[in-house]
Amino acid sequence: MSKVQYPKSKVWFEGNLLIAGAARSGRAAALLARRLLPDAEVVVCDQSGRPAPEEELAALAAAGVKLKLGNQDASLLDGCGLLVKSPGVPAEIPLIREARRRGVAVWGEIEFASRFLPNPVIGITGTNGKTTASELVGHILRGAGWRCRVAGNVGTALSSLAGVVDKDDIIVVELSSFQLEDIVDFRAHVAVLLNLSEDHLDRHADAAGYYAAKMRIFGGQEAGDVAVLNAGDPAVAAARISGQAGKVWFGVHDGEIAGGRQGLPALAVFASGGEIRADMDQLGAAARKVRARFAAASPAPASCAGGRKAAAAGEDSGGSFAKIISWPEASIKGEHNLENSLAAAAVCLSAGLSPAQVAAGLRSFPGVPHRLQRVAEVGGVTYVNDSKATNVAAAVKALTAFDNGVHLILGGSRKGCSFAGLAQAAATGKVKEVIAIGEAAAEIATSFKQVDKTVMVVDGLEDAVRAAAEDAVPGDVVLLAPACASFDQYGNFEQRGEHFISLVSQLKTEAG
Repeated sequence: MSKVQYPKSKVWFEGNLLIAGAARSGRAAALLARRLLPDAEVVVCDQSGRPAPEEELAALAAAGVKLKLGNQDASLLDGCGLLVKSPGVPAEIPLIREARRRGVAVWGEIEFASRFLPNPVIGITGTNGKTTASELVGHILRGAGWRCRVAGNVGTALSSLAGVVDKDDIIVVELSSFQLEDIVDFRAHVAVLLNLSEDHLDRHADAAGYYAAKMRIFGGQEAGDVAVLNAGDPAVAAARISGQAGKVWFGVHDGEIAGGRQGLPALAVFASGGEIRADMDQLGAAARKVRARFAAASPAPASCAGGRKAAAAGEDSGGSFAKIISWPEASIKGEHNLENSLAAAAVCLSAGLSPAQVAAGLRSFPGVPHRLQRVAEVGGVTYVNDSKATNVAAAVKALTAFDNGVHLILGGSRKGCSFAGLAQAAATGKVKEVIAIGEAAAEIATSFKQVDKTVMVVDGLEDAVRAAAEDAVPGDVVLLAPACASFDQYGNFEQRGEHFISLVSQLKTEAG
């Protein structure tokens, strides 16, 4: 058996490297090991016999990875020195439990990849908005000429960047609870918690376990790092933040929060009077070390000083306060996107960008597919794809983007969460019609019955779109915001969103 030393951690393992799960993250981790740990024997196992396209599996085999498909037997641990767990693999399966019993180290793919990446890292988590906030931060940084890459939960696996990107490039990592539950020493120099609400209770034992996984993002932070937190979210405001990072709060300036609700400090980035503004002195003090750490990724580090000098670059400032942008000028809309924009502004200003640079990014951001994506207008009816609204809180937030006339398409696979809050939100009058599909349809109908709202239950998305199109009148909105996962009928939320787009395209063709 060979001994392999991991960079940075000085941890030795002896024997095989076993990777559980052959989906995107697991495959990337295996190829990382072949690139940077050429002496290690790499084995990938997956309980599915065909967990990925044949060409992807062939690429692993060609790189020298041993494949054990349709097999997650405990015998795979014989001779194993380290197990890397893909985020889609539950922690309670027999293979993982046996690994821990034997004393085999179990790391998530994020932890494994981070051992090879000395880069400055921005980590973003929360129940909702992670993808939008991560892509928005990346967009703002790149627009200002900063070198950065976006990776993590949706899109590029973090492992695929190791040994590829320059060591000074900023890495923005979107982090799910599944990825965070298996980190050990992972460090985010800037860690963001957007919000917390019940989700993934089909995987986590309860809400407390889910919240605990999210909070792990702060555990590896050191003095001089920054924790960016949503003061307007009650669960975030009440959370105990571990680690040694300084706290930067964002939220809506309603007087109560800005003045220190529940003992919180004043907001560093806030929305007030239709504007996004920032306390540049507060940000400069909190993020001094972070700015020094991130400066090498800047096109002109000397021009990105904090405090009053950076405030002067904004459109308007009074004292240390700088106006970033009037909210109507931003390209994305909705209450949840205001929070995403506040968080992104807090991150980018902490990194050392000027208010003007942040404003430019907020104006030009094109949005993210499947997140309040305006698909088309057909016969005066607007069709909106929010397939990424895979939980109740996300669907409730989606409704805030519209005033009235909403035909709401809900449903999918169950996640163990109550639909009562969504039913209350839909009972306000802005929702004209509710159409439910999939595994959770009956449960949705029962919840909405409690608020005297009738739900039309149909077989699938095609029937739902047709029904909504028949009932909608010019000025209405047909909104796909399922409040459920997609796995009862689709491989993922992207497939569901693409199906919705194709159905709307068909309507448009038929309308001439």
